[in-house]
Amino acid sequence: VDFFKTKKFKNVVFEYSLAKAIKDGFVKEPSVATRKNFDPTVYKDNQAGLDKIKIEDGIRLHEDTKVALEIYSKNSHTNTVKPFVLIVAKDTTHAGEIKGMIQSDGFFEGRYKDKVIEVHSNQTGSEKDDTIAQLVAVEDPTNTTEIVIHVNMLKEGWDVTNLYTIVPLRTAASLTLREQTIGRGLRLPYGKRTGNDKVDKLTIVSHDKFQQIIEEANKPDSIIKKENIIEIDEEEIAQTKE
Repeated sequence: VDFFKTKKFKNVVFEYSLAKAIKDGFVKEPSVATRKNFDPTVYKDNQAGLDKIKIEDGIRLHEDTKVALEIYSKNSHTNTVKPFVLIVAKDTTHAGEIKGMIQSDGFFEGRYKDKVIEVHSNQTGSEKDDTIAQLVAVEDPTNTTEIVIHVNMLKEGWDVTNLYTIVPLRTAASLTLREQTIGRGLRLPYGKRTGNDKVDKLTIVSHDKFQQIIEEANKPDSIIKKENIIEIDEEEIAQTKE
């Protein structure tokens, strides 16, 4: 699968690519995260287990980013930015399973139970209206939503500045890593880069597609650069839990 393959429009007079915008510093710097020495073949028959690891690592990155944003806000006397995580599910059933896991007592001690919303085209009536209202308000620091699960519904018309972590799951991974979807998380909350690495960075959790990302990063026009590849150390995770 070519994650970054795009079809160019014909008769283009001027082109300003996403790669150029990243290089010029007009958007966040995208990075990709995996676990150190991770072997995806171990999870060949356990997709749910792979999903769980990716989501948990995404939340750890999210919590680290949240702290970094709070510190930056206090030190620079600027508005507080509340980051959130975007999880891309395979279908509505998959999305429901993910939401159930996140709302369980065993997921980060249950502290995300009331901080997750699910968005898909099957929602109707008051449920849909309530979800859209929360989605629109996701940039508001007083909004409690920190995790958004969606099933390829957010195709256009939804741009935010506080999306910092994207977790593509299963077949949705190839869609999430396209420039259009990555672009949802590239807008800068302060209108420009701050010089603070964690404030200026978007992270995509891609344990199972990591080798393909490495190969893509070696290309000169890639939007992911080799220096922006993150390896999460399992030993450090174990020490944090103790």
